[in-house]
Amino acid sequence: MTDLTIIIGGGLAGVTSFYELTARGLPCLLIDAEADVARGTSFANGGGLHPSLPDPWNNPGIGRHLFASLFQRDAPMKLHMSQLPHLAGWGMAFLRHSARKNYDAITRANFDLAEYSTRQTEALQQFLNLDYDSAAPGTLKLLRSQAERDEALRLADMLAAKGLHYETLDRADVQACEPSLAAAQGLVGALRFPDDGIGDARLFCEGLAAAAVKKGGEMRLNTKVLSLLVAGDAVVGVKLHDEEIRGRVVLAAGVAAADLARPLGVRLPIRPAKGYSLTLDAGHLGKARPHHLLVDPMQHIAITPLGDRLRILGMAEFVGHDRRIDQRRLTQLRGFFAALLPDLAQQLDWEGAQGWAGLRPMSADGRPFIGASDVAGLWLNCGHGHLGWTMAVGSARILADAITGTQAEIDTAAFSPNAGQRRLR
Repeated sequence: MTDLTIIIGGGLAGVTSFYELTARGLPCLLIDAEADVARGTSFANGGGLHPSLPDPWNNPGIGRHLFASLFQRDAPMKLHMSQLPHLAGWGMAFLRHSARKNYDAITRANFDLAEYSTRQTEALQQFLNLDYDSAAPGTLKLLRSQAERDEALRLADMLAAKGLHYETLDRADVQACEPSLAAAQGLVGALRFPDDGIGDARLFCEGLAAAAVKKGGEMRLNTKVLSLLVAGDAVVGVKLHDEEIRGRVVLAAGVAAADLARPLGVRLPIRPAKGYSLTLDAGHLGKARPHHLLVDPMQHIAITPLGDRLRILGMAEFVGHDRRIDQRRLTQLRGFFAALLPDLAQQLDWEGAQGWAGLRPMSADGRPFIGASDVAGLWLNCGHGHLGWTMAVGSARILADAITGTQAEIDTAAFSPNAGQRRLR
């Protein structure tokens, strides 16, 4: 086999893998079907770099909420009836891992990777002098009931043993800490995580891809991979429309990863969870705009200050591979913002807001697949769900360590594609 490494996918997982492998001297080719990097799920995500929120979405009690959502058109996490046949096996695994013991173990493992990754992201930003509207404002996790507060504190205390820093805020503290929330209704308090950061994932990918090319990496954009090439029991390259390219393959293609792996008999339990965002100009708000990343976990909504912009992100729809924008969902985002920040809502140009929808690659157990598959020549870096930005750089370094035979800096067993019950055959 040639020494070439072929990375399929030009989003966060693919671009960070491209850079890390190129930086280590490996000949690399990144292939993506879009005209530029970060034009899919990484284009307009929430922007949060938050190790403080590593818990998977399949929390205890998620089955009840998903069942109820079948009959609620505007549920923040919505399961569509049409998807039940397609989600049967994946859904059973999703629910099985929502048991408290599994949920806590995955939360702890995800925190280790998320914390490692955000440190590496900051170091990379400083090393390359990347400009992607990065900042470290901290996160406010907004709480609306005592039960929600109790569970948030339980998770925070569990992760504090691993190094998480947090502050407990009552209603008055929230207003003092974030004056933009003075008119918000229904809050009992918040947890503040001072170490969390933010940044524009698209700008990051564009800058990092350019840095990889300067180091000798190559990119093929507007190019669709039709299938993986197999010789014997090994993957030996990719088949494009008019040619074949030989090399080891890194599958970092988000929700498309499962389709590319399936003909090989590799079952990747990854399904799309659709999310939406609205991005608005907010430079004119000055100091009145939010300073923190604001997260409402019950509503699956976040508000992020990105340079002179505000981004509202939310929803999780299990609706297959449909990337069309449902205007009703964007209206929900606007309504949520108006309820939380009514004074600011009146000062924004909603007609000029940029709407977006993307498909998060959600694994059944809430953790990504990073490392060698059990098919020779095929490597995985996919299934990060809602934590793709937070985990991107760290995941790429773990992958590069595995490919080059370098000892990883953290325990990676939880993310191995073939560990225990995660085996993909």
